[in-house]
Amino acid sequence: MEQTYLPGKIRDRIQDLMKANKVTQAELAARIGCSESMLSRFISGKTDKLGDENIIRIARMFNVSTDFLLGEVDVPGRMNYDISELGLSVQAARNLYTQKVNPQVVKAFPPV
Repeated sequence: MEQTYLPGKIRDRIQDLMKANKVTQAELAARIGCSESMLSRFISGKTDKLGDENIIRIARMFNVSTDFLLGEVDVPGRMNYDISELGLSVQAARNLYTQKVNPQVVKAFPPV
């Protein structure tokens, strides 16, 4: 069962995820490729500018959805993945999406 969080703003969610994963602001900034001061200003509320790419990187780093970070949902689980994260070719993903391949058959294979 997935953990459900209390409603919160993006700043609260990032701080909760950092605490739960024992990640400092400096480590998070380095991993997502932004300056520590920019991240610090955002988390402290001194600026509202973090940028879409940084939000996406934070979500991927903590394996949560951007909807969770933005406070739209209270369950952190991801529903959407890049094809590269799934280890599928573009054609294989297209076949699954268009249901040319039975998803139940794919689920029967053990994870790699």
